[in-house]
Amino acid sequence: MLVRKIDVVDWTGLSDKEVGGGIHPYHEMLSISEGVVSLQWMGREYVAEAPALFLLPPNTPHVLAKRSAVCRFGYIELDMNGSAEFPHAAQARVWNAIQTDKDPRLPELNPIYELASAMWRCWNPQHPYRSKAGDLMMMDIRKLLLLVACFLERRESRTAQASDAVFPDRTSAYERIQDLMRYMEANYPSPITVQHLASLAHLDVSYFIRLFHKMSGRTPLQYLLDLRLNAAACFLATTTMRIRDITEAVGVPNIHYFSRLFKQKYAASPSLWRIRNESRWNGGKERLPGS
Repeated sequence: MLVRKIDVVDWTGLSDKEVGGGIHPYHEMLSISEGVVSLQWMGREYVAEAPALFLLPPNTPHVLAKRSAVCRFGYIELDMNGSAEFPHAAQARVWNAIQTDKDPRLPELNPIYELASAMWRCWNPQHPYRSKAGDLMMMDIRKLLLLVACFLERRESRTAQASDAVFPDRTSAYERIQDLMRYMEANYPSPITVQHLASLAHLDVSYFIRLFHKMSGRTPLQYLLDLRLNAAACFLATTTMRIRDITEAVGVPNIHYFSRLFKQKYAASPSLWRIRNESRWNGGKERLPGS
């Protein structure tokens, strides 16, 4: 892992229309230390108040705009050199969404924000120990990424435990199916089996499949596959993520299998579909140039 660029930016006193961003082939950590900002990324706008920490995988266009008179932030661009320490795209989407709706009941977030704030507060190009300042910063970066990974793992574990719990008693099995559909929509990148879904609904597998098909016109796996392919289409049209990375982000285990399924649904390979549709998904506008 190498630091490509690090900087602190103060937009206080500048135009309320101040924006920045772009696209580059590096991972980025964006720490909001003061004020309110909006981040447009992966087809969504994230509005967050300090403290906040956004994690941006490489080759994902992003636009940052100030939303308050006082606005300060720091950023680090990282060349991960194949390291898996940085959250992948699906995890980054979960983490960035948390920044817009931080739950004060989650004290696990505090050490993360405190470390991020300290990193940029102490950063100084003229550090008296600048020969070792880079090594010290790298230690803090690794610690910060580790804390985020631990938080996401605990959150995923809690979500799984809640999903495994007995559904509230209801008179209709159809309501259980609706709950499961929402569960699949929220967890589509994760490994999901029909057996697991049936167990969550406390239904026999065969009966569960028939009931699901009767409600939706598709089998559970067909519904899950549609969710994944729809997400892939969005990634293709609104980002420059590699097809291999999109395959991983939507939970399909094999790129060749993914390409075959995608072509069956959209009558075009992922790369060809991207060329045909990216302008329509971006409102006829070209993507932002690289920063």
